[in-house]
Amino acid sequence: MSEPFVLGAPLGRWQTNCYLVGDRERGSCVVVDPGEHGEQQVPAMLERAGVTCEAILCTHGHLDHIWGVPKLARDLDVPVLLHPDDRWIWDDPAAAFGASMDVLTEQLGLPAWDPPTEHLTDVADRQRLSFAGLTFDVRHNPGHTPGHVTYLARELAGAPVAFDLGQARQATDDVLLSGDLLFAGSVGRTDFPRGSAKDLLASLAATVLPLEDDTLVLCGHGPDTTVGDERATNPFLQEAARHS
Repeated sequence: MSEPFVLGAPLGRWQTNCYLVGDRERGSCVVVDPGEHGEQQVPAMLERAGVTCEAILCTHGHLDHIWGVPKLARDLDVPVLLHPDDRWIWDDPAAAFGASMDVLTEQLGLPAWDPPTEHLTDVADRQRLSFAGLTFDVRHNPGHTPGHVTYLARELAGAPVAFDLGQARQATDDVLLSGDLLFAGSVGRTDFPRGSAKDLLASLAATVLPLEDDTLVLCGHGPDTTVGDERATNPFLQEAARHS
C-alpha cells in the first residue's frame, strides 16, 4: 500500500515555500525548491516525515529557491533537476538580479557560491519523472525566468497536506507545484533580467488553463490555491485566457 503525503514550509527571509512530496510507505520523497535555511530545515522536515530524499526538483534558478541546494545535494548525494535555460543563474545567481556576487555576499550574507554541478540534471518540457513511487510531469513555463518549469504531481488524491500557510488538508488527484508561475491572486515578477510578461501569459495559458478547477496549486510563495479559484479571480490568468 502506498502512503503519499505533502509537507510544506516557507523558508528564509523571502518565505519561499519548500515542499516534500513522497510516500511514507516507501520511505522516500522529492524536495522541491529548498531556499534559504533549507540546508538546516529540510533535514528536519525529512526526519519529521520519516523519509529520505531521492531528488531535488527546482522550479527555477532564482536564489531564493536554490539557496540551500548546494549543501543539501552534497550531503544527501541526490540529483538536482533544473531546466538548462536557467543554467546561467545556477552558475552565477547574481546575474538574475543584474548584480555582482559581491553584492549578494556582502548584502545578503550568501556564502561562497560553489554549486555541485556534478549533481545537476536537465529537465525538459513534457518529460515524465518517477520518484518515490510517484509521477511528476514537467512543463517548461518561461516568463519569470527563461528556464522556469512546473511539476504536476499525479495520483495524489486524498494524500494528507501539512502546510501552515495553506487551507488544503488533502491533495487532489493532480497537484501543481507552480513555483513562481502562479500565486494566489498574482504571478511571479517579469522585470528581472531575461523575464518576459508575454512569455508568462503564454505559460499560464498552456499549463494552468487546461487543468481541472479543483486542481490544488502549491505556490512558490504564499498560500495554496486551486485552479478554479484563480480562474475566477486572478487577473493575470484571466488575461491569459483572453489572449489564448
